[in-house]
Amino acid sequence: MEEKHVVIGAAGALGSAIVTFLASKGKSVRAVVRDLDRARRVLPPSADIAIGDGSHAESMRLVCRNATVIYHCVNVPFEDWDSVMPAVTDNILAGAREAQARLVFPGNVYGYGPLRAIPATEDHPLMATSKKGQLRNGVERKLIDANLMADVKVVIPRFPEFYGPNVKNWLMTPVFQAALDERTASWPGKLDVAHDLIYIDDAAAVCCILGSSEPCYGQVWHVPGAGPVTGKQFIDMAFEAAGTKARMRAITRGSLRVKGVFGSEARELIELIYGFEQPMVLDGSKFAGAFPSFRYTTHEHAIRQTGNWYGQHLDVRR
Repeated sequence: MEEKHVVIGAAGALGSAIVTFLASKGKSVRAVVRDLDRARRVLPPSADIAIGDGSHAESMRLVCRNATVIYHCVNVPFEDWDSVMPAVTDNILAGAREAQARLVFPGNVYGYGPLRAIPATEDHPLMATSKKGQLRNGVERKLIDANLMADVKVVIPRFPEFYGPNVKNWLMTPVFQAALDERTASWPGKLDVAHDLIYIDDAAAVCCILGSSEPCYGQVWHVPGAGPVTGKQFIDMAFEAAGTKARMRAITRGSLRVKGVFGSEARELIELIYGFEQPMVLDGSKFAGAFPSFRYTTHEHAIRQTGNWYGQHLDVRR
């Protein structure tokens, strides 16, 4: 029987990249979205698009039917995580259980809190200091327990921050817009601190590789990207790709507090800025050892691709 891959949250940056990767390999993929218009803009024409709402259990049960592998790529604004993510994960887990499907849950580094060892391995303690990190730890614990009880097989690739086509967020959009518009780019924390960052297409490929490798389930896998870079190095490369002169400034914790008086996003970012005030570097040797032929896209090439995408999508420019 042909494998059926179901990507939930398929119109988002990671979800759409996963759908594109699977389609390029000739895989049968169902792309589950809420916004049909956006899905048609970002997904390949071959994608089997289904409307589904992660907040409704019956909707998830239906879209997960006949699935072999399910990819949980639902994402919402920071301020909505607490009210949305636990329930959505419960519904996706129930859909996977009924379909007897395996589940890929892309993770992040927020659950670690400030790193106690650099580079951090997969056994780094989950000592989140932020509400968002604590919430992610609770969600992951539920998924790991489901795997331990042989309820649903779960694998967690753990990623640093994403960049690439369709990645429009608080970190990357200001950098690429500034490079294109010859303005000053902003970076949180300190400009000279090393930070892992991963190209979205590489993250998508790894999700699919792990999702198709049954021995990898029941584990967390660090997937750090092409190597740590400082904020200054990343911004320099973004401006070089745009053909403009680099200008940059650091956004300090204090300035975020001032902005937080006027906006919810700044208030949410304050508790995560520690990740840019000290190194945030993952040890990817476990994944590299298991999949030695995998090659990350270089930052130089990935940044050029990202800049080209921003340049072609005027709706993300000021």
